[in-house]
Order: sequence, then C-alpha cells, then structure tokens
Amino acid sequence: MIITTLIQTASAMLPMAPPAPPAPPIMTSNIVQRGFGGAAVAERYVVDVDVRADGAVVWTGSLRVASNAAASFRRDQTEAEESDCGFRAGYRSGVQTGFSLQLRPTRFDEADSGVAVTLRWTRPGAGQCPVQASTRTVEMNDAVRLKAGETVTMKGDGGLVVKLHRRP
Repeated sequence: MIITTLIQTASAMLPMAPPAPPAPPIMTSNIVQRGFGGAAVAERYVVDVDVRADGAVVWTGSLRVASNAAASFRRDQTEAEESDCGFRAGYRSGVQTGFSLQLRPTRFDEADSGVAVTLRWTRPGAGQCPVQASTRTVEMNDAVRLKAGETVTMKGDGGLVVKLHRRP
C-alpha cells in the first residue's frame, strides 16, 4: 500500500505530456502524373459522337473525358418479336439490341493526345422467326489522335461509321 501511494504521488509530480496534434488533412486534386515531366492539371474536354450503320443512326451524343477519367454510355433492350412466331421447340422469343461505347484518354507522346475507343453494337439477326434468338454483333477497339476542334471518322464492320469531334 505504501508503494502504491508513492507511485501515485510521484506520478502526480511528473509533468504531463501534451496531447498529440491532430492528423494532417488528406487533400486530393485533379493533378495527373505525366512521366518524368512532372505533374500537370487534368485536361477535360467534350467529345461529340455520331455512330451510324448503313446510313441509319445507331447513337448520337456527347461524352466528357478527362486525362484521368474515361467516359462511357450503355443501352440494352430486349422485347417481344414484331410478329407472332408461334411456339416451336427450342425457340426463345425476343429481339435483343444493344450499344455500348467507352472513350478512354490516351497519349501518343507528350504533345499528342487522343482517345481509345471501345464500341460494341448488337442487333437482331436476319429473318422474322429464327429457330433461336439470333443476333449480330460488331465490336471496335481502336485509338485515334484527337486534338481540340478536330473530327475523326472511324469505319468498322457491318457498315459501322463512327465520327468523333473534340470540342475546342
């Protein structure tokens, strides 16, 4: 008991350590690291997109891209056949269409930037009443140089034509 009292008395006489300072705040920014050249502010721009096949519009719209962020759009649709195909063994009713597009920033060198394009377009197969659900799909994966104010046209299979215009 005497030892406990001595320890408590000695502890009370020692100076108290100040509380630890709060942790520093964590801050983020839109800084992008570019190789050995140091950091640069993320470049942001809008790309107008026009996708057609055999002259008909597949999709048209605008996507905002940044040097540190991709942009994408996706649409899928399944619906009943246009005409009554009746019941047949192995037949699955429905028409499927779909479209997806992704634009990713890419650099060809320090002065030349562009976008990498991934596009997938799915449409119904030929014939009104196929034996099974029938679809046709075209996929495109490519990268193009695209400076401010420029328009680039890309051609794919199935009569697919993609126009990209980077706004100034």
